[in-house]
Amino acid sequence: MSRSASVDDEKTIATTGRRDRVALSTLWPRLQLWLTGRKHSTIGFSVLRVLFGVAMLIVLVPSYADRHYLWGAGAWWVDPEANRRGWWEPLRMLFPKDNAVVFDLSFHVLLALAVLFVVGFRTRWVTPLLLVFWVGLSTNSTLLGNGGDTLMRIVLFFVVFADLSRHFSVDAWMRRRRGIRPSRLSGRMPTWVPPWLAIWAHNTVLILCVFQILLVYLVSSVLKFQGEEWLDGTAIYYALSIEQFHVLPALSQLAWQSAPVVALATWTALWVQMLFPVLILWKPTRYAAVFVITGMHLSIAILLGLWPFSLAMIALDLLLVRDESWIRLGSRLGSVRRGLLSPAT
Repeated sequence: MSRSASVDDEKTIATTGRRDRVALSTLWPRLQLWLTGRKHSTIGFSVLRVLFGVAMLIVLVPSYADRHYLWGAGAWWVDPEANRRGWWEPLRMLFPKDNAVVFDLSFHVLLALAVLFVVGFRTRWVTPLLLVFWVGLSTNSTLLGNGGDTLMRIVLFFVVFADLSRHFSVDAWMRRRRGIRPSRLSGRMPTWVPPWLAIWAHNTVLILCVFQILLVYLVSSVLKFQGEEWLDGTAIYYALSIEQFHVLPALSQLAWQSAPVVALATWTALWVQMLFPVLILWKPTRYAAVFVITGMHLSIAILLGLWPFSLAMIALDLLLVRDESWIRLGSRLGSVRRGLLSPAT
């Protein structure tokens, strides 16, 4: 190798090293700005609040007449398994099985909290109370969940520290009535709290929620790869064939009539979940993955009746959609609506 070529190589290495050092030196300030500059996914968190509240009501309202058999005095036989879970004992006192009056009072409080959560009234105070009562009810039975209740308990703990009422809420309507802009909300914190702390907490919760959904998909896909039915494309056929899950039998039977469609749906569900952590790194593939996986969860809800689980998963998936994208979508839908309503010229 000539001396000039060696010098050129050394210059290239030095330039690359400087570039890498500059990139690393700017990475931390950019991360700080993302964490503390403004709240992200505020529309997504508001959608999550509505979907989580609706999922809870789907569990509670149809079970109202049988609440004592499912969680109350008629559910004593579940206690050995519930005790094995190691629930914190004070939480179990909220829904006592030996006091029907206290149980009914707590159940109706939980129903009221779920409604207030959906409409977004006093969300900052309702959220932690809803978490306590929802976990308290869950301690009475371990056989009624389908995965969605566990996910909601985890995420509810996170979102106690998030801004859930920026949009689609009574709180937002009351703030507009009082002339309080969203940008001034951090100023309503106590004077001893740094202004950036509420923003940092909200964005940290977003990271934790995204990590939770990625963990669910990654573990789920790894387990699916161990099942022969997922690899040969027949898993969805067997799921749709279970009569106990038939909400719309005719639709379920129609869905598994075509073997190529069933195989394609099975493999799509498998690979989208496996590749989801990679797909979300690039905006076009992220939105395509969110669209596909949301359709998958809607199909689970409609065909198998697992609405609480599906709504919880959809709510977390939609956190990956940025506020700017929601706003652009709203503008385009508004333009289409105005075009349809405007008289022909």
